[in-house]
Amino acid sequence: MLAALVAVVVLRHQDAGPQRPPALQGARGEPGEEQLASPAATPSGPAPALAGATPSQVTDAWVERWPGPVTVKGSLHTIQVTLPGTQDQLSAAVGQPSKDRRDEVGQVLCMVKLHGAVQRPLLQTLVDGCLGPVLRPGERKTVLGWLVDTDFSVPRAETRESDRFELTANHNSDQNFALTLYAR
Repeated sequence: MLAALVAVVVLRHQDAGPQRPPALQGARGEPGEEQLASPAATPSGPAPALAGATPSQVTDAWVERWPGPVTVKGSLHTIQVTLPGTQDQLSAAVGQPSKDRRDEVGQVLCMVKLHGAVQRPLLQTLVDGCLGPVLRPGERKTVLGWLVDTDFSVPRAETRESDRFELTANHNSDQNFALTLYAR
């Protein structure tokens, strides 16, 4: 699953166009094959970044919460951990808006291989722990409220936009849940 994530994000950094192609799904419907191209990037301007966040700040916060190694491959930083108190496997990645802007965050991906249902504790963990390093306090509350109010008992994808980011929540099978945040 992480290999697919790395391959997809690397493709993003090869100056892919401003549009994200439809998400592809693997044989088991696993997330991570979606191309991580910023939806707000335009050919006439630079790809957007989340102000005040760096990839190292994000990964430092992840490691503080979930001790484990960070893998850096090009402009992509990833971590894989088992979420405490569960058997759920988290694969998280932070990517830059372009190869030459290594101290900026263009997107964050949080994918969970589930061993249960999408419930509030998982959503809280992902919002506070995985997305938290790039979200403002008010944004955390808003994002968590939106996720909790969304019915993820069946596979579905939902998107929410703010002035700073676009967030997609994708529950594409009984075993997978992903949050993908793109800077706007």
